[in-house]
Amino acid sequence: MWPSTSTEKLPEYVVVAYPGVVRNAEKAIETLGGAQTLSMNHFAGRPIELRHHPKNLYANALVSERGSAEKSFGGTGTVLCVATVRVKKSDPNCVQAKIIGMVSTVYTFKSMCDFHYLPIRRSETFKECFENLVPRLVPLDLPSALSWWNQPESEPRTPLHLPPYQFSRYSVPSSKLLCKETDFSPEKVKRKSAGHGQSLRSERKALSVTVHSTAEFPKQPTEEAVNDANIRCKNDEPHRLLQELFEERPMWTRVGILKKTGLDDGLIKTLLQKFAFYILNGPWGRLWCRFGYDPRTDPNAKQYQSVMVTFRQHAKIPERQRLKIVTKNSERSGHVSVTSASSLAPAIPSIYGSLADEHIDFTYTPGELPRVRQMWYCICDVKLPVAEEIVRKEFFAHSEKADPQNGWLPPKAVDRIRDAIKEDVRKLSNQIEEEEGIPDEIEEDW
Repeated sequence: MWPSTSTEKLPEYVVVAYPGVVRNAEKAIETLGGAQTLSMNHFAGRPIELRHHPKNLYANALVSERGSAEKSFGGTGTVLCVATVRVKKSDPNCVQAKIIGMVSTVYTFKSMCDFHYLPIRRSETFKECFENLVPRLVPLDLPSALSWWNQPESEPRTPLHLPPYQFSRYSVPSSKLLCKETDFSPEKVKRKSAGHGQSLRSERKALSVTVHSTAEFPKQPTEEAVNDANIRCKNDEPHRLLQELFEERPMWTRVGILKKTGLDDGLIKTLLQKFAFYILNGPWGRLWCRFGYDPRTDPNAKQYQSVMVTFRQHAKIPERQRLKIVTKNSERSGHVSVTSASSLAPAIPSIYGSLADEHIDFTYTPGELPRVRQMWYCICDVKLPVAEEIVRKEFFAHSEKADPQNGWLPPKAVDRIRDAIKEDVRKLSNQIEEEEGIPDEIEEDW
């Protein structure tokens, strides 16, 4: 073949790969929306929609895929050309071909075609025929739309028409079958509640027991929790420390457990499920309680009742922040508690990347500012005269069980302790400010 020396630019053509045998080109173009719609969609970059029943409003259109001629043939370098072929009548063996254009864009219909649902019903007059319900369901022109709600009541009512559930909701074929559920296996329920996609994160069960103050307190841990704690920590020393801690006292705050044992925060979280359960609310809320112990039946448990104290904003009592850190000696990221502002020494993370609570004390001592702005104390850990007096004093019990709101103490007793702590902190804060001589106005250089 001789190379072409023509510099004439050939016109570009568009190919629509119609998914069917075309015997009538006009009807085929009508199913694609008409020549004008085809031209508008092409130049606007929109896909072409194929409707085998253009007048059916309930038909689901088949959307085309647009691509270049080269990509449509898998990038093989095939060039599509539009050519005219002429055969001479005098000499049939003489054929003349001429390229009149190049194909630039190809529209293909490769997606599945859903069913076209026709809103029809069997005719009452002619049982073998069907009646089209579209004119009675949807107004077809403007005059009928304006008078749609003013139709006389004498006319027969429009029959009910409910399209299939899948057809009305989805524009693509769905593999779901609308049938009664028969499989209630745990795997099926778990897979159903997992949502879309598959989670690659390994399942982590929470084996610690959490109860409300009015619920039944557990007598012993579950066998699964004990086995899990023994597997995660094979060293007997942490187990012994927690066992002795809860034998010394049946109820502790989390900060108290960290301070007394000196163990890593992640390790304590793993082992607590073996020795104690967590109380959410009530007189002993936010405390870890030893299995088998019920403070609601022991009047001596008044000393363990929790007191929540929130301190006002102060430069010496910063917000407690938890930062994730990765140290050279640890393979996993842990948490470090930053309990100091710019005026305090920064907290040093431990080797294990643990929750460094060296500066946070679980007891309240007069003359020492707390290190965080919100704390939970046990009454016996508050070293103030009013708290010590309440612990020593015997109160008359009205019943064999503690009150759900006040525990074994009279009303307002916990409020008195809270007010005493806040008053002591206020006095100490004023004293520190006077000693440091903080000015009322601070000059700033801009």
